Amino acid sequence: MATIRVKSIGPIVDTGVIELKTVNLFIGKQSTGKSTLLKICSHCRWVEKQLSIGKRKNGLYLYTHYYRFIQELIKFYRFDAKFFSAGSEISYVGDTYRIEFKGNAKSNARIELIEGAAPYNARLCFIPSERNLISAIKDIESWYRPKDFDQLFNFIFEWDEVRQVYGRSNPLPLVVTPEMEFFYDKAKGEQIRLTDGQKEFSPFYASSGVQSALPLEVMINALTGAVGTKANLSKSDLMDIVNSLFGDAPDIGSVVAESHVSKNLLTYMGAVFFIEEIEQNLFPEAQANLLRYVVSAIKTANGKYDGRHSMVSITTHSPYILTALNVLMAAAEAYEIDPVATAEIVPEKYILPKGSIAAYYLTPEGTAIDIIDSELYMVSGTNLDTVSYAVETDLDRLNDIICK
Repeated sequence: MATIRVKSIGPIVDTGVIELKTVNLFIGKQSTGKSTLLKICSHCRWVEKQLSIGKRKNGLYLYTHYYRFIQELIKFYRFDAKFFSAGSEISYVGDTYRIEFKGNAKSNARIELIEGAAPYNARLCFIPSERNLISAIKDIESWYRPKDFDQLFNFIFEWDEVRQVYGRSNPLPLVVTPEMEFFYDKAKGEQIRLTDGQKEFSPFYASSGVQSALPLEVMINALTGAVGTKANLSKSDLMDIVNSLFGDAPDIGSVVAESHVSKNLLTYMGAVFFIEEIEQNLFPEAQANLLRYVVSAIKTANGKYDGRHSMVSITTHSPYILTALNVLMAAAEAYEIDPVATAEIVPEKYILPKGSIAAYYLTPEGTAIDIIDSELYMVSGTNLDTVSYAVETDLDRLNDIICK
């Protein structure tokens, strides 16, 4: 199981050791470090992937020299270099690599392969809160040209590839709006079609909720669907894999011994997502449906292989997301007692094994609190419900005046 700990970076003082499970939820007020933590998790996982798919020979040296580890984090995720100080720390233990970073933006990381770990290849995707720009701005890929290759530009680049998976004859039914489906037309670009076949239109004219959910649904479906398929590798990538596994002149024995590792690298063994504000612009019912959709896709991807190579980490402010997650956690517990009766309430495709979900509250003081109640196996909503309590208190006091 992967873990991460972050100290003295931006608003974060010390998260403590955070266990990264199949589904990870980060909640908290604005500017408490949710996105900072999510981006650091994503960056560590990306570096781990780069080293795992054959770039170990030169990549390990590069990421431990020239300040490359931290400079890429700053540029790609648009961090302020002032977020880092002499006391900053990142401690990440992944499936295959251990990453330790201490210091400011002019410090190097220490990275090592975990003994006995088997490297594998996975699809990674950071889905930013700005994802609705894909639909809200026509031809965004033609004008958005940042100075540095950042998270939004990368998402636009990935979107250009992934959207083409769905054509007019194989559209993607949308979960948030079941009466709609998505497809890509070379002449018209992205299109939304009403399922009754009577109307087609550009997502540019769709509601803000559809514009927010559409790219997320497409990315989740396409990338989890890619698990088990041949990895999209360049000739250079393939040569890196061969050289790192077998050397320049491999013998038959080494090829046989490493064949299972090679297969893990040439095939996508998982899909890993980092999603900012999953609830963005959505009605509560749609929020719950979208969360279930994501969980189901991750479960399906993990079902293709032994182990838990697919996972999702989410930031949210929404109590409805917590409620929907609690239903799935209760279903996991009930499923162990009576799977048939449980599946009549919550379909099995949404039920993860008990213990697959983690949730943390990022406090205004810069710490992270585990908010999974171990006895009830539920996410505590106390930290999100304080506003509701305050509103109810004010209403009670006002009603006392009204009813005098």
